[in-house]
Amino acid sequence: MKKFLLLLLAFAVAWPLLAATKTVTFAVKGWTCGSCAAATRIALKKLDGIEDVKTDHEKMEATVTYDDTKITPQKMIPAIEKLGYKATVKAAPQASAASPRSVKDNAINESALPERVSFFEVPLECGAAEGLGCGSASKPILRSLQRDARIAEPKINYPGTVLAVVWKDPGQARLGASAVEAAFKERDLETALLRGTARDKALKEFEAGQWYGASDVDRLSEREAKVIAARVVKRANGRLALPAERLAALTHDLSVGIARRLTRNTDEECARDPLEVELTKIAGKYLNEQQLAELRKAAEQGAGALPGETR
Repeated sequence: MKKFLLLLLAFAVAWPLLAATKTVTFAVKGWTCGSCAAATRIALKKLDGIEDVKTDHEKMEATVTYDDTKITPQKMIPAIEKLGYKATVKAAPQASAASPRSVKDNAINESALPERVSFFEVPLECGAAEGLGCGSASKPILRSLQRDARIAEPKINYPGTVLAVVWKDPGQARLGASAVEAAFKERDLETALLRGTARDKALKEFEAGQWYGASDVDRLSEREAKVIAARVVKRANGRLALPAERLAALTHDLSVGIARRLTRNTDEECARDPLEVELTKIAGKYLNEQQLAELRKAAEQGAGALPGETR
């Protein structure tokens, strides 16, 4: 009987927290790419009471799961507007399914022991290719973190959404987390420490591999360069009138040139549009003035995918 009463009391304490979980969807104006959505997602996750945030930059939506005993949608909007975007409630708050694990995770987070690996949500996606991390944006941050005596190894995942930091001494993890946030703040970027189920998922992915340190993050840039070169050449293809072999050679050489710019050994991020430097120098070997002008028009539309183009 005594055990039953204790269980009943524990459930009575936990129930208000579970029942208070709600979901709201915001329509956001001002996003131009996945990095904008990621910055918004991270900023919202830093607010007390936010349990989860999902963003869709194509639909221009942010869906937030939160504890309405701690925060309201009206208090979330200023956090979005602080980043320079406009937000309005698109779907009214709805009660979410109760998750006993969320209460458990909160208790674990507050008393968790320092761990060897910490994970941070980061906005390092590539603007040119969906699901690909930006090597040129990641490299200076990874190099900066490598110089921290407490850090054994920093790495990002393939999509550029999560940073893993392996600590030399697990006891430094809590204090070192502020240094990681500072490294991003210096570049006007936001980051948030992953906890609970989000951390568990990141740990499984980390153990499975395909993470990139400062010495191998150039592989991401090389992939980005191939995507950009192929996209721009394909855009202008109908107006270039080149045989297939010459078109392939142009695409390859342009990809190599863009990659060269993106993988420069510097602690400064490369230019957002490496085409500016490489286009005339490389394409001039294959195109006459009229063809070059057509390719330049295609490049001026940006490295990112246009509506209808493969992302």
